[in-house]
Amino acid sequence: MALVICSEQARHSLETVAPSAREAIDQRLDYLKQMPRMYAVTQDERFPGCRTFWVDPCYRVFYMVAAGGDDVYIVAVVEEEVDEPGEGPEY
Repeated sequence: MALVICSEQARHSLETVAPSAREAIDQRLDYLKQMPRMYAVTQDERFPGCRTFWVDPCYRVFYMVAAGGDDVYIVAVVEEEVDEPGEGPEY
C-alpha cells in the first residue's frame, strides 16, 4: 500500500478546509493508496507533472507519484473559482 506524504501547504489546507471537503479528500486519498495513478496528469501550468482530482464544492488536489514506486506526495490543495450557473457564454 502506498504512503501519502503532504507538503506544508497541503497540510495547512487540509487542516482548514470544511469538514465535508476533508472527508471527501480523505476518501480519495484512501483510493490513491490502492491505485496511485488513477487520476490523469494535469495540464495546469502551476503544478507541472502533477496528477489532480476535484472535491466539491471547489477544491482541487494536486499530487505526484514516486517514479520508482507508488508513494504519493500531495503538492497542494487549492480552492478554485467555480463558475456559477448563468455565468459565461450561453449555448
